[in-house]
Amino acid sequence: MRRALARLQMPARRVTSLEFLTTEELEALCACAARQTFRSATPQIEHRGNRVFQDFDVCFPAPREGAFAKLAGLLEASINSTSASLPEPPLAPGILFDDFAIQRYPAGSRGIGIHRDGKRYRGIVVIVTLAGESRLFTCDDRQGHGARRIDDRPGRIVLLSAEGFAAREGEDARPLHGVDHIGSGRLSLGFRCLSPAAA
Repeated sequence: MRRALARLQMPARRVTSLEFLTTEELEALCACAARQTFRSATPQIEHRGNRVFQDFDVCFPAPREGAFAKLAGLLEASINSTSASLPEPPLAPGILFDDFAIQRYPAGSRGIGIHRDGKRYRGIVVIVTLAGESRLFTCDDRQGHGARRIDDRPGRIVLLSAEGFAAREGEDARPLHGVDHIGSGRLSLGFRCLSPAAA
């Protein structure tokens, strides 16, 4: 986690992944996700003239209970303690994941178009792929130039810097990213922070 947070502070990165979950933990999280109720995501959203397609089902707000609560608590403790231990902590103390969603992409889905997470999300975003085959990527612009695949295989977690994460003057810490190439489907969790403590 220490190396991952240090990598996020590099302007050229802003996204990284690391091994985090065991097979048993993944199974528990998948079982928990299977018990939830999903709805179709809004097919297209628009913000300041930028349109983003969304081809998945979502459970939001997802309940922070059982295996989900254990994972959220573990992520918070790990990220908070690691940030505090760095010479220049990139995050304010007290990160709390109070925005939690589960996304389920059917086989053959278009995925989600190139976008940035909203400025209302603070500090850091964590994406956890529980199952499936797909491509999570970052890119240089909304046309997809310079696309770089992020290793988000089940068992790994992906960290993306968000608003307020050690950004330099004039820099947007929020990386452009999207999901495509959905094979047999994709099941993922998204943990985000809205709490003022992360501002």
